[in-house]
Amino acid sequence: MADSGSSNACGSPEKIRGDVDNENIILNPNFDNGSLDNWSGRGCNAQVHDSMGDGKVLPQNGKYFAATTNRTQTWNGIQQDITDRVQRKLMYAVTAVVRLFGSSVVPSDVSATSYVQNSNGREQYISVAKLQASDKDWVQLQGNFFLSGTISKAVIFVEGPQPNTDILLNSLVVKHAEKVPPAPEPDFSNVVYGVNILQNDNLADGLNTWNTLGNCTMTVADGSPRFVPTMVKESLDSNIPLNGKCIVVTNRTQTWMGPQQDITGKISPYVTYQISGWVKVGSAKNGPHTINITLNVDNQWLNGGQVQVSDERWYEIGCAFRVEQQPSKVFMSVQGPAAGVDLMVSGLQIFPVDRKARFKHLKHQTDKIRKRDVVLKFSG
Repeated sequence: MADSGSSNACGSPEKIRGDVDNENIILNPNFDNGSLDNWSGRGCNAQVHDSMGDGKVLPQNGKYFAATTNRTQTWNGIQQDITDRVQRKLMYAVTAVVRLFGSSVVPSDVSATSYVQNSNGREQYISVAKLQASDKDWVQLQGNFFLSGTISKAVIFVEGPQPNTDILLNSLVVKHAEKVPPAPEPDFSNVVYGVNILQNDNLADGLNTWNTLGNCTMTVADGSPRFVPTMVKESLDSNIPLNGKCIVVTNRTQTWMGPQQDITGKISPYVTYQISGWVKVGSAKNGPHTINITLNVDNQWLNGGQVQVSDERWYEIGCAFRVEQQPSKVFMSVQGPAAGVDLMVSGLQIFPVDRKARFKHLKHQTDKIRKRDVVLKFSG
């Protein structure tokens, strides 16, 4: 792709690496000359148009676009061989402007795919991008791909919709992807370690800040453990007793029903949070039952710990988690037993952990055990 770097006696500027990196490796990317030069149909026919549908379909950019016809398989589409221009161990960014056309088109996924044959003859299909398109407007398909092995052949093509649906391609750009700058160092200066982010965790204010996930009934009762779970004791070195109050959830008609609290704005990225608490079922019949804590982080579910209960004792539940982006919405809930089984929760805590201090503490505890005197007694 790049010139060898010899100087030009006439004084014209030498092509530098930055220019090469910014080049589109697709030839005839916009069909500007009104032809399919360097393009071909993949198992179907392809043509270049300046308009279709009695002038209702026009190119979004430029003067022309390509259209596939006589597609009989979903993998039929339009392709270009990029073997001589693609480089291994480089990330490429792909942008395609596509649309569908036909007599009875339904919105369908259109994909950009790379076919690669390695030097050992092994074939591979790399999914680059996928987006739902229709016959109403042009859409932009974007994605990235990376080739690591030695390449003997590389082809990029557009495919996807059902047979007899034409794929329209207005342009295709494949360039070296811009390097993403490293993320800034996380700022932990405002994190208060060891403090429970749940509100009204001891239920001193009744059920304030708590609500039900699903149409079930929630009340406060006494009778739960008055000592903190082992995980809290070890992490916080705390022996402050609990007040014995617990949340009781009844009339559960689905396994996911249980107590819930909104903790939006209390979770910071890259901070490790520990979850710990007590859980219990009202009846262990038809068990054992699995109780789990879940975190709904921007509609993505994280596991906050789970435990299997086989009787009506209190069980400790806990886990650790962290997120790597600042979430806009976070909900914590406890759920899991079979429908119709009452669920009880007590002493639940979610608190940030100072990992460096925690590692020092664990090392100290390990050293204490390692340095203990061992006495061997022999008899006989």
